[in-house]
Amino acid sequence: MKLVAFVAIGIGLFLVGGPALAQDDSTARDVPYGAYQRGYYLTAFRSALERAQDGDSAAQTLLGELYAKGLGIPKDMEQAVWWYSQAAVAGNREAQFALALALARGEGTDKDEEKAAGWFEAAANKGHVEAHYNLALIYVEGEHRRRDMAKAAELLAFAAERGHTPSQYNLALLYGQGEGLPRDMGKALQWMQRAAEAGMPLAEVELGVMLFRGEGTEPDEKEAARWFTRAAEKGNPVAQNRLARLYADGRGVEMDPVEAAKWHILARASGVSDAWLDGYLGSLEEEQVEEAEQRVEEWASGLSMGLGNVIF
Repeated sequence: MKLVAFVAIGIGLFLVGGPALAQDDSTARDVPYGAYQRGYYLTAFRSALERAQDGDSAAQTLLGELYAKGLGIPKDMEQAVWWYSQAAVAGNREAQFALALALARGEGTDKDEEKAAGWFEAAANKGHVEAHYNLALIYVEGEHRRRDMAKAAELLAFAAERGHTPSQYNLALLYGQGEGLPRDMGKALQWMQRAAEAGMPLAEVELGVMLFRGEGTEPDEKEAARWFTRAAEKGNPVAQNRLARLYADGRGVEMDPVEAAKWHILARASGVSDAWLDGYLGSLEEEQVEEAEQRVEEWASGLSMGLGNVIF
């Protein structure tokens, strides 16, 4: 197992970022924030601007969010970054995190990965969950902070315990590898299951593999097949390949050559090759292949209608 390789954004990591707005009770009662929540963006902007000019960091952060998303006003990332910067310096952790993302991606400002790392750290020190995750990956990468797998594991654990799915997935990988903490396949399985239950296809696939092999638990091919199916239905080609093998061999599921062919065709179309399954497909009757192709079309039609989910 290896640490997840998500889309390379900013500092070569998967930069997770949600709305840059504080969710504490005082902010929730705030007039600008209330207007924002109801979709009255121009009202929110006008009210926030007055407060922001008086140094209100929550209002400054809200202005950054409105400018960043172009809500009620024209989108302007430079203005967004300016307001995020004001609030970040004042200690607002949401603004610190938003500023870190902007610096890492070079949005509205010059790209500066070193400064981004500093702001991720500042936000993490104030308890920002997603900042913990991004900072953990910075310690894994070892470019803007000295590589420290123990620190990365500590940061991931903080976020994982608070329900952050990518952190749960990566923490499971670290437990499985014994990097940054003692190897513990039982804990690896527990965290992988948490991430899989949250609907992360990568975790669903990895959990399926662990259950099939009996890593951290007794082998359970039927349960492995169930998790492969969940990920395969979401369009994950690795899961589709594994599921095709199970249907071809009748392991964890009832043997079904047509279903095996269907999943192999889908996986192959997404770039996952399998010479053994190619040979298996070639050994089927013409009618079986035609039925498999029909199932592929039906599946693809359902996915395009929104009945499935994206691969990652």
